[in-house]
Amino acid sequence: MIEKSKNGNHEAFERLMSDHLKIIYNYISSHISTTEDIKDIVQETMLAAWKSIKKYDGKASFRTWVIGITRRKIADYYRTLYKNTSVSLSEIEDFWAAENEFDSIVDSVAIEKSMTALGKIEKEIVFLVFNAQLSYSEISEIMHIPVGTIKSKMSNIKAKIRKQLNGGG
Repeated sequence: MIEKSKNGNHEAFERLMSDHLKIIYNYISSHISTTEDIKDIVQETMLAAWKSIKKYDGKASFRTWVIGITRRKIADYYRTLYKNTSVSLSEIEDFWAAENEFDSIVDSVAIEKSMTALGKIEKEIVFLVFNAQLSYSEISEIMHIPVGTIKSKMSNIKAKIRKQLNGGG
């Protein structure tokens, strides 16, 4: 599909992207709250991927590559929003919730509640690990953070969530 897409085959590109559309949509919705803006960013991501598919070199997985594009489109959205309004970034930061399990006996509602203790970058890492199912090295490529730092942050995230779940937060 990738090679056909590189050669200009729209149908192949649509099939390729359809495999990743749900994760792209969910990733955007973890940052943006309005459905209209989410759909706009999905379209911008698809267009950017189509325009740059010929440059895809296969060094990263296609999923990692397209999430990197999505992340830049989200950043573009916030830059535009910041330029055009007087709203502070802290006021427009979205609440993230990710379904995940650190212990099999903990229910997802408690985990979502405990996610409020996490910062923006920590929430993004949780999303990329559990929802996008990316490896630490893929997350490192997307976020431009060393793999060791990702591992360290993930360990701290687990500790924070466990503390919240045990009533310590």
